[in-house]
Amino acid sequence: MTRNVLIVTLAMAACMGGCVVIGTEEEPGRPVVVEPDDATIREIDAVGRLAFDHDRKSGYERIARRQGLGAGAQVYLIEAVFKHLAFENAKVDVLLTLVRNSSFDSAAEAALLDRLGRLAFEHDKRKILDAISARK
Repeated sequence: MTRNVLIVTLAMAACMGGCVVIGTEEEPGRPVVVEPDDATIREIDAVGRLAFDHDRKSGYERIARRQGLGAGAQVYLIEAVFKHLAFENAKVDVLLTLVRNSSFDSAAEAALLDRLGRLAFEHDKRKILDAISARK
């Protein structure tokens, strides 16, 4: 019915040369509930789609610095860093930022330690291990 009214209104406006303002009502439905980790994971994915490594690094560091970052988001961020950053120094900078965050979680620590072998240089691996050790 609403569609018919809309069509008639548009037809009348076209014939009369007037202006029509159309307001629509959204159907009531279930509100979309997004958990904080879900929103952060979507943000991590969005950062991963940025064109330049420097922009991805900056975005990931901003997220890694965030207080109250959930364990799931931390693990997801670690994987994204290894997947989407090309330069090792960028990876290390983001990972160190995350390790130094007071919200750094034991699940994220385990995930990072499992992936530490993906870093090419021993001194970078030691930096990460030293930062983890300094937290304890």
